[in-house]
Amino acid sequence: MSIKMLYLSQEDVIRCGGLSMEAAIDDLEELFRLYDEGDYILPGKIVMKSSEPNAEELTGRINAMPGYVGGKFDMAGIKWIGSGPQNPFKYDLPRASAVIILNDPVTKLPVAIMDGTLISAIRTGAVTGVCAKYLSPSRSRVVGLFGAGAQSKTQLMAIKASVPQIEKAYVFDISEARAESFAKEMTERIGIEVTPSDDRLFVIQGSDIVVTATTATEPIVHGRDIVKGTYVVHLGDNEVDEELVLKADKIVIDDWETDKHRMGDTMAYLYRDGKIDDSRINASVADLVVGRHPGRENDDELTYTCNVGLGIYDVAIATRIYRYALENGVGQELTLWDTPALM
Repeated sequence: MSIKMLYLSQEDVIRCGGLSMEAAIDDLEELFRLYDEGDYILPGKIVMKSSEPNAEELTGRINAMPGYVGGKFDMAGIKWIGSGPQNPFKYDLPRASAVIILNDPVTKLPVAIMDGTLISAIRTGAVTGVCAKYLSPSRSRVVGLFGAGAQSKTQLMAIKASVPQIEKAYVFDISEARAESFAKEMTERIGIEVTPSDDRLFVIQGSDIVVTATTATEPIVHGRDIVKGTYVVHLGDNEVDEELVLKADKIVIDDWETDKHRMGDTMAYLYRDGKIDDSRINASVADLVVGRHPGRENDDELTYTCNVGLGIYDVAIATRIYRYALENGVGQELTLWDTPALM
């Protein structure tokens, strides 16, 4: 029996709705409902990196992120993603590159292989988009971004999709040219004023929502600088200090056990050092989505998320894209075998 699978390039993924942040947010809201019901399988993330200090920020890593999602998705898969922090600066390449493989949950045969670079960036933004609905202050008009890479682009796309009254964004980056390029592109892409800024404190204190998406090895945002009522979105490892986490009124995370296992960010380090315990986590993202926790309860609260990122996000979004491709004849059919050599 001939076994075939579908190959989707990044261009194919885009044709199948891969750039739709609204669709990705919908995917993840449904995913978190299934997560709450336990209708998923989530093995631990496998991280391959060197043993040198700050390896993730300096020399990078490769992660294997498998998972199964039930419900309307009913699909298994894995994302294999490399992160080269020096790629944009030395090689004119994206920091992250990924492929996603989907497997039929019954036969276990691979049914698709596709570009995961775009999906990975979109899903990271989409998680923030879900959280922003529940944790942003009602007055939100301004977003402050640290880092002018792909992650900040999808973060801004997602926040605008979930908090449509956003009018302006500031971007801070160690490269002035990258910040200017980012501002120009995102102003055109989402139709709000995006301005580069070299004033770190101004970006922090002049924004209702602050996003950190950098490779910084030392804190950029400090608790002493943050304004009460801000929503802080922490993506990188070391970008916020301990004081900020301890000062937060509400802490929400997608999977606290996974974050503790990964042990790669400020909040996990606080747990390791005995400065916080499990009770410091106010809610999971699933708690917000299913209504078990209200999220922000007033505009004076300092809310904070540090989502670790789960392979089931990628599987959910990739499944929607794969099924659209099947229905619309997108992609290239590849033969895995015509007749198996050994049975």
